[in-house]
Amino acid sequence: MRHSKAIVAAGSVRNSGHAVRRTIIVAVVAVVALWTAYAFAQEAYVGHKLSQQVADLNRQNALLAAQNKGYHKDVQSMTSGAANEEEARQSGYARPGEKVYLVTEAPSPSPVAPAVTPAP
Repeated sequence: MRHSKAIVAAGSVRNSGHAVRRTIIVAVVAVVALWTAYAFAQEAYVGHKLSQQVADLNRQNALLAAQNKGYHKDVQSMTSGAANEEEARQSGYARPGEKVYLVTEAPSPSPVAPAVTPAP
């Protein structure tokens, strides 16, 4: 049987192992806390970007709805014949018995020619 020397005296506690263990635990907890904070920040950023995209898409949808409403009105006028009447009126046609008033811009003044005097 081998006899070994006691490293420490009876009743004393070796402290060096506890300090290393505590340092490792604190480091692991700090790394986990940093990772968690980064994950939350990344989620917040992604959520913000997605909400911006939703707002942009809603604006585009509103614009497209307005355009569709205009197109629908044009299609209705084409199918009812109102577009043909409007086109004819722009070309100068009128219904029989209808009084038409033509509104135009005032003509631009022409340069005044010098008066010609007859020779005696």
